Amino acid sequence: MKFEKPLSKITFLNEPKLSEHEVDQKFNARRINLIPHVKDFISNHPKFKNKEVKVTFAEKGVSSLISIMEVSGEKTILKINLSLSHALGEAKFLKVWEEAGVKVPHVIEEGMISEHAYTLMEYVDAKILNDVYTKGEMIRKEIYIELGKILRVMHEPEAQGYGRIVDGKVQYAAFEEWLQGEDVQKQIRYVQENKLLGDEHGSISFALEVLKEHANKENKSSYCHDDFGAANIFATNPLTVFDPNPRFNNGYIDLGRSMIIAIANNGGKVEIGEQFIKGYFDGKPFNRRALQAAMMLNIYMKFPYQHKTKSFNRIKNLQEYLIRTKHLLMEEI
Repeated sequence: MKFEKPLSKITFLNEPKLSEHEVDQKFNARRINLIPHVKDFISNHPKFKNKEVKVTFAEKGVSSLISIMEVSGEKTILKINLSLSHALGEAKFLKVWEEAGVKVPHVIEEGMISEHAYTLMEYVDAKILNDVYTKGEMIRKEIYIELGKILRVMHEPEAQGYGRIVDGKVQYAAFEEWLQGEDVQKQIRYVQENKLLGDEHGSISFALEVLKEHANKENKSSYCHDDFGAANIFATNPLTVFDPNPRFNNGYIDLGRSMIIAIANNGGKVEIGEQFIKGYFDGKPFNRRALQAAMMLNIYMKFPYQHKTKSFNRIKNLQEYLIRTKHLLMEEI
């Protein structure tokens, strides 16, 4: 008599953590709806089929459902993007950076679960930088210099176009098209309508002109992380970069975003930005005005979500930072 092997025995050790913010409720619903799909994926995948699998949902991560799957002591990460379009291309970006010499979680495979893109990747057994160092230690140990160096390497491979991957193609052919696109203009309108920034912080219209001139002169697009910071880097040796929000863009845009994320979380300290600059440019000449313009644009891009989630301290830190550094936007190159 022939007996069939039992299906995978799957044990969920916890439930996905849900966001308390109203703006995240759509993703909360998708997170819950994906749980049966995670079970089906494990049951039918050759790596897990007919095995005992323990599943733990990661507590951090608003834009994805992250499952840590353990089989006989070996762990693997299944990351499912909750957005149907905004985070496509993660596996491709991780592979490009790995080839460039940056340490990232090794990608095992990628595909689709229901309508959502997924990445199956190596589990990294380490804490993130935020959990290892205090904010003061990050500055005193000059870790932001190291982050600047890593980001520079990530930007070295050349890409084509700007923006997200949409329907398998890059969203915009030219930098100016990205600036004029709804993704950017919608955020600028929100900030202006809610009076979150004014003339005392600098002119956004002038900043956009500075960025267009700079991007046209460089004429280079890079694979950008768009969320590069201490919350998305494991404290390994060398440091391991993970959880990108994949975007094609000029490197100054990504650097500026990394700088304002760190500055917002650290009381607006100017020295954080200077460490990033030291690591990224390594003493070579750079366009300080264009970098200030990139920081200003990224603040406009970040403020709508921060405003909706009542992150008023971060907003205040960046408002004050722009006032202190407004002169950098007006200085001649």
